Amino acid sequence: MNSTITTLTAAFRLIEATGQPLSFENTCIKNMFILPARIEAFHDNNLFLAFIGRLVTERNNFSFPETAAEYDRYFEDCVRLKEQMSSSEPFQKDTWLSCITSLFENVKTPFYSVYAKTMLCLEPCFKDRDLFLRTLQDFYSVLIKSSPQDQTLIGRIAGTAAACHSILSQNENLLADLLLSRLACFASEKKFWLVKVFGEMYTDPVAAPEEIDTTGLLEEFHQRELAFLASLTHFSLTFAEYLALRSDWFVGHRTKAPDTIFSGTRRRHNISVLSPESILNRYAYNMTAASYLTNPAIGREAELDDLELILISPKKSPILLGEAGVGKTAVVEGLAWLLQQGKVPQLLKNKEIYKLTTTSLLSGTKYVGEMEERIRQLMNELAAHPDIILFIDEIHTIVGAGSTESSNNDISNMLKPYIDRGDIKIIGSTTSEEYQKYLMSDKALARRFYPIAVEEPDETVTLRILTGTLPSIEHATKGKLTCSEEETRRLLQVLIHLSDPVFQPEDRRTRRPELPLTLLEMAFSYAALESRETVTVKDFVNAVRHTNLLKRTVKDRAEEYFL
Repeated sequence: MNSTITTLTAAFRLIEATGQPLSFENTCIKNMFILPARIEAFHDNNLFLAFIGRLVTERNNFSFPETAAEYDRYFEDCVRLKEQMSSSEPFQKDTWLSCITSLFENVKTPFYSVYAKTMLCLEPCFKDRDLFLRTLQDFYSVLIKSSPQDQTLIGRIAGTAAACHSILSQNENLLADLLLSRLACFASEKKFWLVKVFGEMYTDPVAAPEEIDTTGLLEEFHQRELAFLASLTHFSLTFAEYLALRSDWFVGHRTKAPDTIFSGTRRRHNISVLSPESILNRYAYNMTAASYLTNPAIGREAELDDLELILISPKKSPILLGEAGVGKTAVVEGLAWLLQQGKVPQLLKNKEIYKLTTTSLLSGTKYVGEMEERIRQLMNELAAHPDIILFIDEIHTIVGAGSTESSNNDISNMLKPYIDRGDIKIIGSTTSEEYQKYLMSDKALARRFYPIAVEEPDETVTLRILTGTLPSIEHATKGKLTCSEEETRRLLQVLIHLSDPVFQPEDRRTRRPELPLTLLEMAFSYAALESRETVTVKDFVNAVRHTNLLKRTVKDRAEEYFL
């Protein structure tokens, strides 16, 4: 027999030796790993048998994947790590086996990709195998408790190891300490780390850690640390000595903080600051100063492009048209988020969006002339601050609002001259029906607005929205959905499936993404109600069972949909 057949035979015998050759785990190993192509990929038959032997030995400690793609991804990572470890020094099989075991233990976790990348990034930087494994374990300990957004940043920290290693190749202990010190910004001492490092790097004052954008700070910090490393004349330092020298060097090279360092809780540009007594601060709120954990307008790139285009045009203001629940307000929040990030055209830089409702503006106006005076103050304030964009939700309510039997001077008529001259920019939103009924009946008002359709998203886009919104829901409820990526996708797809009109009451139609988002938030709320940090399938069942947005027959069969 040739070597491939001999190796396959030996591998199958490892399965037989367990006494349970037909178990699910052994069947997965046989079908996914004991293959001629897998042997060829190793270029080492004995190492392949060690690989199979480890899987067989540890099979009861693993949660086996459900798709062939997950097995392929894992196997490719194992081979890549083997080739990487073999290229620089005598291959250490025990270290490699320890790593591939850890990989398989986490192959169904949401952070697997980041963990595998971390392993591959760190391995070339350490000749000391024990130090490598300890450092990797420290990264794992932080990863397992972090949000998806933070997990991505942690992977980027691992990616910086190579640049630091090029300077600290003779001091691996210091390299390990440097990497772990960066992880402090994701651990319990996060607030202390962020504020301390910010103060060492920049002359700007910062009142709270929430004002600091972690992503931007890490990027800047890495570049400065490399510059500091390059300035050193010797590298046989202890971590304490290194920290002292670095702190002194950083303070001596402090600069003004760039825009990318501040989060959305603090405006980063030279925008005029409104006084607390201003009418906008009294009757509206600044959407651009709100804190957005994730992009609020996922899947709405086309609508955002249209919105930016109309806001740049001299004479028109945009109006978002769509049925209730399709995400019109989310599109405006998405623009506010882009303004925070500075990812807008140059003409929109430094803009702020204030949200106004007509009910708040008209509340308390009892006497003749009070409403007109408020509108006049509002328009004067907006004209004095051209960087402010006014967002009026349910904009059809301005037609007729404030008019009396003796006067037809409603809000819409008072706004027309200002919009027409281009003195102010307004974003409106309403349903197509209300637009036809109220705004189109006033041709002079309608021609001042350019309609942008916001359609109900399809199932694919809705899945993107739900997946992208998960981190903010987890942050708000302090709950965590610990399922695999595949299982999480399946749960979300059930919620999307149930948003079909056939499952809803005939007299009440809730559109995507509002309905599946509401069900998702309810699932997390059920876990929070019982003071649980982990959200389970049972919570999703309860969300469907107790909602008033679905038919009784659907709620009665809630459990069946998640089987």
